[in-house]
Amino acid sequence: MISDISFKIVKKLIDKSLINDTDEELYAYGLFVLLSQILYFILTITTGFLFNIVLEGMIFYIAFQFIRRYAGGIHASSELKCEIATTTSIFICLLCTKLCETNNIQTPILVLTIIAAVSIFVFCPLDTPEKPLTKEEYKYFRKISWVILLFTMLAICIGWYLKFEFLMYPCCMSLILESILLVLGKIKRLIKK
Repeated sequence: MISDISFKIVKKLIDKSLINDTDEELYAYGLFVLLSQILYFILTITTGFLFNIVLEGMIFYIAFQFIRRYAGGIHASSELKCEIATTTSIFICLLCTKLCETNNIQTPILVLTIIAAVSIFVFCPLDTPEKPLTKEEYKYFRKISWVILLFTMLAICIGWYLKFEFLMYPCCMSLILESILLVLGKIKRLIKK
């Protein structure tokens, strides 16, 4: 798993006296985040090659990472579940992007995207019990999420108007996936209460 690799690398850096052992967890977490981003980007590009939509894959990944970082959403209970869910989500979103381009199903996707955008607008940001947001952080993340949502919707509108499906569909998929994660996160939180 990625966290094991991160800790092994950090241990080697500590053994070589390149970093201080008091910061071990901080370095391991930072490396974990970096390695995760690289791994999922490579996975997205590989899946994009598989479906012959590499550019769309990159657009999806970038759009999704921006909105996910600030809007939040459900988190898996273990690293393995997270890796499986993330891999599956990327694969499904890129498969849907390919199917949308092949079958030209703009209207249903745009309707789903509008519903997704409303969900994100209403529910963001969603923090975690492990890292709850302060009132100021909540306001900050909400504003940033709304700005990212606005720019993503603008990209979708431009893609629709100019018939740039390579831009429109992956942006739509990023918002649809994020809204699913937000709604599931809200449901999970309600069930726990």
